[in-house]
Amino acid sequence: MSNSKKPRKTPVQARSRATFEAILEATAQILDADGLAGVTTNRVAERAGVSIGSLYQYFPSRDAILAELVRRMRLSMSARLLAANAVARDLPLEQAVPMLMEAAVHQYQAEPRLTAALEEAETRLPRSADVLAEKRRVRDAFVECLRNRGVEQPEEAALDMIGMTRGMVMAARGAQEVDYASLRTRIARAAMGYLTYRLPGG
Repeated sequence: MSNSKKPRKTPVQARSRATFEAILEATAQILDADGLAGVTTNRVAERAGVSIGSLYQYFPSRDAILAELVRRMRLSMSARLLAANAVARDLPLEQAVPMLMEAAVHQYQAEPRLTAALEEAETRLPRSADVLAEKRRVRDAFVECLRNRGVEQPEEAALDMIGMTRGMVMAARGAQEVDYASLRTRIARAAMGYLTYRLPGG
C-alpha cells in the first residue's frame, strides 16, 4: 500500500489516540449518513472537532482514512468468522454451516450503510497485506472445516461458499430493507444443498 494510503504515524499518547480515533469515528459517521461521496478531509476534521492540520498529522489523505476503516472492518469480519469456526469445530455440518453463515452476514446486518460504503471504497484502494493474510486464514479454516466433514474438493467448495454468500448478501441489499434472519436461513439452505448434493451416478 502506498504511503499516501497509510496513516502517517501510529499514536502512542492518550490524547493522540483520542484524536486518531475521533477522525476515524467522524469518517464512519459521514459514510453511514451520506456514503463515500460525502467524505472530504475538511468535513471529517469539522465533524471530529480537530483542525485540518491535526488531521493531516495522522492521515495524509482521505484515502488513508478510508483504508484504515476498511482494514479494521475486514479484520473484525475475519476474527468473527475464525471465532465461529472454532466454536463449530466439533459440530456436524448441518449445525456448523448456519453458524458460519451467521458470522459471515453479521457485519452487513449490524452496519449496512457503513459496510456498503467501505466496500465501495475498498474497490478503489490497494489491498492491505494484513487483511489479505487474514482472508487466507479464514479461507484455510473454512477448507479445514469442510475437509474434516468429508466434503469433496474442499478448496473449491470453500471458494464457492464464500462467493455464494457474498452474492446472496449483495442481491438482498438491493432491496430497501433486508430481513437478515430470513437471509441467513436462505444462505444456510443454499450452502447445505450445495455441500450435500451428489451428481446422479456420482
